[in-house]
Amino acid sequence: MQPRPYIRSRWFEDIPIGEFHVFGTHTFSELEIIEFGEKYAPEVHHTDPVAARDTIHHGIIASGWHINAIWMRLMVDYMERFAQGVQDGRRNGAGVGIKDLVWHQPVRPGHTLTFTYEIIEKSDRVVRNKWGMIKSRNEAFNQYNELVMSFTIDILAELNPQNLSGVETEPHV
Repeated sequence: MQPRPYIRSRWFEDIPIGEFHVFGTHTFSELEIIEFGEKYAPEVHHTDPVAARDTIHHGIIASGWHINAIWMRLMVDYMERFAQGVQDGRRNGAGVGIKDLVWHQPVRPGHTLTFTYEIIEKSDRVVRNKWGMIKSRNEAFNQYNELVMSFTIDILAELNPQNLSGVETEPHV
């Protein structure tokens, strides 16, 4: 197996619109769905397989927040691997706003989701003298290739300091 090429510079300017990533996959077990539901989303369709049969979903399903928590874990792990070896002093930026979050299909025990991320827009806006804004589309598809979850997120990406002289910026996000 050949070593994966690592990107050595990932400033805002280096991130192209259209860049696409598959963060990974996750298979949801009944036990995992119930444990998450009991702790964070205590509704019968997330916690009780028998009682869930009498709900609109006709069985137990994962909480939408469970799906998003898995997205977050896979995204962080993937991006840490993707940026491995970057020694240019830049920092990853924070997400500053999720928009249009939709859970399209129920996720049942045994479903395997594939999580994707695509850069769809870059703003000319500069924040706090060092951050550019990128927008990404994030989606999860089940094993039948059905869209299960989608949203966009605005993310700060550090600008290359060599390109910042004389740039007008906004003081706050």
